[in-house]
Amino acid sequence: MNFKHLNPQAASDGADNDAQGKKEITLVDSGGQDDIQRPVSHSREHFVAISDEAKENPILAVRLLQETKSGSKEIKAKLRASDPALSKYTNSFMEARDPTWEFQDDQEKNATAFIWSTMNADKNGYIASREQALKALAKMVEPMTEKEYQESQAKLMTEYNAMNPDSPDNREARRQAEEDYQREVAAAAARRNERIRATGKAVDGDRKRVGGDIVSPQNEAGAILAGMRAGN
Repeated sequence: MNFKHLNPQAASDGADNDAQGKKEITLVDSGGQDDIQRPVSHSREHFVAISDEAKENPILAVRLLQETKSGSKEIKAKLRASDPALSKYTNSFMEARDPTWEFQDDQEKNATAFIWSTMNADKNGYIASREQALKALAKMVEPMTEKEYQESQAKLMTEYNAMNPDSPDNREARRQAEEDYQREVAAAAARRNERIRATGKAVDGDRKRVGGDIVSPQNEAGAILAGMRAGN
């Protein structure tokens, strides 16, 4: 069963072990399971783009990716420690219209620009620049690696089985449980019979040699199991 229509395009950043400044990614065939060529590993751009830190501070995220060679962990740490950045356009726009602008810190500038945007149809580009930065980040998101794809398929199958008692996997699990139970019962019955024979008493199905020795059936556990399956 294929759940690829439910898959997000990219998975979480996992180990986040991108190469510093890495831009190129190597693609591999996914074994015919879908039409997507999958990267062997992810770039720093991908790890930053899918992070919550970048979604909260998209303009600074794009700026750091474009202007530095820092790894994704370093960039995300910088994003967490920084107030939301403004675009150059918004900053210049506000600087020309607000005489107090140069005296405000980054947090105050962000709040001032946001309020000005909401009251003036976003003429300062506060919202537009943020949305454009988010679009730029979205373009950096790469397809899942083969490992991520397989893990996502397994997770979706687990969730599907949890919601559907009559799924093929669940039916097979019940069948296997019953089969294992019957094998265990048959093996236990065969062990019990051996203990009874050890006391000198024969069990149904046994035969005796001329000298009186008790001979048990060959593969007694298998014979008992076959009888259970036949309903005997």
